[in-house]
Amino acid sequence: MKVWFLVGIAFFGFSFGGTAIGQESVAQTPAASQSNPSATKSLVPAKSVKSSMMKMGYRVEAWKTLHSSTAEEAEQSIATLEKIGCEVKSQKHGSHIDVLYRCVDWRSMKLSSSQLVDQWSRWCRDRGMETVLLNPPSETKQPTVRFRMLASRTVHLHDEAKAKQIINTLRMIGCEVATNSHGNHLDATFSCPDWLTIELADEPQAHAWQNWLNSSGFETQHTHVKKLLN
Repeated sequence: MKVWFLVGIAFFGFSFGGTAIGQESVAQTPAASQSNPSATKSLVPAKSVKSSMMKMGYRVEAWKTLHSSTAEEAEQSIATLEKIGCEVKSQKHGSHIDVLYRCVDWRSMKLSSSQLVDQWSRWCRDRGMETVLLNPPSETKQPTVRFRMLASRTVHLHDEAKAKQIINTLRMIGCEVATNSHGNHLDATFSCPDWLTIELADEPQAHAWQNWLNSSGFETQHTHVKKLLN
């Protein structure tokens, strides 16, 4: 997976490439076939959930396209993508229907089991989405980054759009963030006194996240993927 979502990320004097939105849903098993990403059905009823569940963040900034051979297939894809917060549009193209979608802002869903995590992460990645899993199971074989910040830190943010992106991203990964407007800028005070863990799709993404967290003042630990020897 191309690591573009964190390129250029940083805190002070840098830009962050994406927005984290705290929209959370309880996710059921994806109805789409893993071998056929366009075969999508309705899912993801939203309701309150326990905080102990694992949370998966996802987004796709650039427009992606699914090719649907029938109107029913296209409708199923549109319904599912809209339910998980994507912007969706469709157009007739020759003998098939193109379903175009993107999710510029981070969205998230709560997952109650490792099986659902595996199914949903593959479902999202099959559709070109970035994923970040919070509170992964201890037996995960994916690379992880642990992080914390014992003392609070305050930053002055002058760009409203970038401030929203940074604040929402910090909240998505579990940090405590308080904001206060001061004239022409925003003060954001954040901390993360307890160790938190995120799981990434691959090593380049894990290193990108660790670099950003380090540059933002966090203490971090990176667990590499353990490959079995032949």
